[in-house]
Amino acid sequence: MKVIIITNTFPNSAEKTRGIFTYQIVKSLQKKCDIRVIAPLPWAPRLLTKNFLPKCPHVQVPFKENIGSIEVYHPRYLVIPKLVGFMHAVFMFFPLFKLLNKLEKEETIDLINAHWIFPDGVAATWVARILRKPIILTALGCDINLYSTMILRRFQIARALKRANHITVVSSSLKGTVCSLKIPEENVDVIPNGVDLALFSIIDKFEARKKLGISPNQSVILTVGSLDEVKGTKFLIEALGKLRNSNCHLPLLISIGDGPLRLSLCSLAEKLGIAEHVHFLGKRPHREIPLWMNAANLFCLPSIREGHPNVVIEALACGVPVVASNVGAIPEIITRTNGYIWRNRNMSDLGRHLKYVLDRSWNRIEIRSNVANYSWENCASRYHAVYSALLASQKS
Repeated sequence: MKVIIITNTFPNSAEKTRGIFTYQIVKSLQKKCDIRVIAPLPWAPRLLTKNFLPKCPHVQVPFKENIGSIEVYHPRYLVIPKLVGFMHAVFMFFPLFKLLNKLEKEETIDLINAHWIFPDGVAATWVARILRKPIILTALGCDINLYSTMILRRFQIARALKRANHITVVSSSLKGTVCSLKIPEENVDVIPNGVDLALFSIIDKFEARKKLGISPNQSVILTVGSLDEVKGTKFLIEALGKLRNSNCHLPLLISIGDGPLRLSLCSLAEKLGIAEHVHFLGKRPHREIPLWMNAANLFCLPSIREGHPNVVIEALACGVPVVASNVGAIPEIITRTNGYIWRNRNMSDLGRHLKYVLDRSWNRIEIRSNVANYSWENCASRYHAVYSALLASQKS
């Protein structure tokens, strides 16, 4: 079975942690089928971006490269942020068609699977229609939850979903959103993301803290994600400020990740008088994250929007309780045995629940057992089953 995965959420030589979850799916699928990845990147003239490489690291990414054992192509497409975002699928179509047409002539493609609906999935359905190839669209989160609320994108998304041979989503809530666009339920399968259970495992908390230089007696809250509006780190810092005002013993907040709001979040922590209790570590290697998770007393993800957040599964696999927002697949994952769901934007309420989780004793082995079936191998097997069923129906 020769499969092409199309997605902008995939690592490259300049952004090694980008879309690491899609990489894990493809890596596991390699054992079951012949698979290549097309990961389009925004086009930018080299001269213009020479002095802005920190903001445009993808400029130096080659057209074709190997990420691990995976063959990856990076066609460039025009991106004009904010002004004509609804045209990005059109801009992506032309380089995508040129590349897929070339690959098809070299070796017959059996199936296309686009991970991320807009613009990737929309452009991919146009190409699949011309090349007469079966296509599966995979929705991950904002590509449906956010973009389907934008009028000019909603029409394109709905039409692409109707033209697709099948659809997969990462959560039941996402399936509901897809079906609200008049897609039959039987055309949509829920396939949650997985976790590397060997990498994200339980290790001794004090041993982890010794390696990281963290006091054994300090209460630690960990959050991992981009420092932007969507991830809601601001809410977490404000909640700590409320705890300070209530004369509670303040935990240490460790934030891993970077983004446009880093400076303003640092300023917020200083304004609230808790700067010494908030540490911004920036980006860290993916293989280092389990150590930080095992050193934490709890993991918090106060996002505004989510699909199926892998960091939550990874934290649970390390036996760490989670406090997270009531969005995306989170209510399908978090129960009273492994954490708490924050249901509103009341910072005092968030602070109280953080304190409750920190003060309670948790069974780490029981927490990990909640995600024992979330392996990438199981995830890949479910994708392969969908591929096989579709190709069998095509032949019949």
